[in-house]
Amino acid sequence: MKKRSLAALVAAVAVIAGGILISLFFATSGERDAYVITLPSQDAAVIDPSHEIGQSNLEQLEIISVNKTNIQAVVSSLKRPEVYSCRVSTTYYYRDTATVLASHLWKQQALVRISQMDAAGAEQEQILLTGRATYLWGAGETAYQRFPRQEQDIDLYSRAPSYENLLLLSGDQIREGKIVELDGHLCLYAKTEDPVTGEVEQWYILVENGLLLYADGMLDGKLTYQTQITDLQLSMADPAVFLLPNGARPE
Repeated sequence: MKKRSLAALVAAVAVIAGGILISLFFATSGERDAYVITLPSQDAAVIDPSHEIGQSNLEQLEIISVNKTNIQAVVSSLKRPEVYSCRVSTTYYYRDTATVLASHLWKQQALVRISQMDAAGAEQEQILLTGRATYLWGAGETAYQRFPRQEQDIDLYSRAPSYENLLLLSGDQIREGKIVELDGHLCLYAKTEDPVTGEVEQWYILVENGLLLYADGMLDGKLTYQTQITDLQLSMADPAVFLLPNGARPE
């Protein structure tokens, strides 16, 4: 995506007065395969998928007016890729120390593989999630443990928040919602506050694929954590990634 200033971005798109819901299509090409994200709509805009955003498509986008009252609904409505991989890194801050937790994540439809890494980047705990089960084993081991699948397992084992954490918050915790640009990417931005702890969090969700790009938390003016995804690939992984350590297929 070509980087453009936020001022130019705002000038290029049309915001519909009165908050009337229409369509947002974001088309991108990766190895000539395009996909589209659609917000709640009444009418459809015509988008040419042969061009990247930042070129002719930018002038064709029609964006609803995003604010704190509808930011969760907009984030929830984004279509997300069924096949992708990425690296997730979260730094947690404790007084004068910080701990970095990194993971490599692969997703293919209902299957999710997570490889937790140590500080040196070596593989540690391995996790394989199916629609019904969670499998755990250590790096280099062939034996594994199996547990029933639980909600939010992806966030738990990747050791990082995601856009789903934002959707779980009550509406009165949302302090701000808008469209912004971060590192050249069009993002949905939300600021939230925990009424009990007072922690303020910022969330940047990529419009192009609905995934969390960056998040952080602050309490009493100090960072509590920072999360970001990198090396996002929208391509099929080696099928062996989704096998159990003994080479068997999961249930």
